[in-house]
Amino acid sequence: MNPYCKLLRPTVCLLSAFGLLVGAIVAQALVPVLALGLIAAFIICGAGNAINDYFDYEIDKINQPKRPIPSGRVSRKAALIYFAVLSIAGAALAFFVSLPFFVIAVFNIFVLFIYSWKLKPVALIGNAAVAYLAASSFLAAGLIISNFNSLWGSAIFMLAVVSFLGTIAREIIKDVEDIKGDEKLGMRTLPIVVGEKIAKAVAYAILVIACASLIWPYQMLSTYYLIGAIPGILACLYAIAKHKNPRKSQKMVKVAMYFVMLGFLLGSLL
Repeated sequence: MNPYCKLLRPTVCLLSAFGLLVGAIVAQALVPVLALGLIAAFIICGAGNAINDYFDYEIDKINQPKRPIPSGRVSRKAALIYFAVLSIAGAALAFFVSLPFFVIAVFNIFVLFIYSWKLKPVALIGNAAVAYLAASSFLAAGLIISNFNSLWGSAIFMLAVVSFLGTIAREIIKDVEDIKGDEKLGMRTLPIVVGEKIAKAVAYAILVIACASLIWPYQMLSTYYLIGAIPGILACLYAIAKHKNPRKSQKMVKVAMYFVMLGFLLGSLL
């Protein structure tokens, strides 16, 4: 694979575009400019991956020596320029979607840069940044045809809220799983700062809130929403029950999120 393509991480970018597509269906924003939005989401996600590898150079030399930058196939300077070009291209495409969509696209580029540069090792704040970026795909979908004010309380807003809560809980559980390696790298994740037990308690409390928040969308969507929402809640409860096994627990949270997206899709379409 071409090193610049590998730096982009196409599969991750496709997931970002897919999230925007799901959000567009829920927000009933299946309009022609959606195509530009999907491309913009793909490109901006790729820019984020490039800048992440730029700042993770020293770590990747040890953990991922075959990646484009540590292997020498792409220089750090070239990766930085690549990030800038992708960011400008993504923002330019976003401008032709809608003004609110452009605003959130530019803000996400800023968050991606700051996260990779400073926030990744910071307890909870780094987790929150990742959770926001995951949820922003759904918010951005709503902004294709709406403005920020009209999103409040809508189904797409609730999908973004559930995504944020589920992602931040999963990120904290992943930090518990990776605590030994993160300590060696000098990271200051939540489990390292406050201990595994408290970090788990925070993660599972957030999951409970996420499950409770799934009641609200039922008032806006058809009963088909429950086809995904109920298994999603059960998967979260199973994740909590498996608190002694962080690997299995965080995987179940991921499964729960897919069920929730299915529920929102079915509730919007049927």
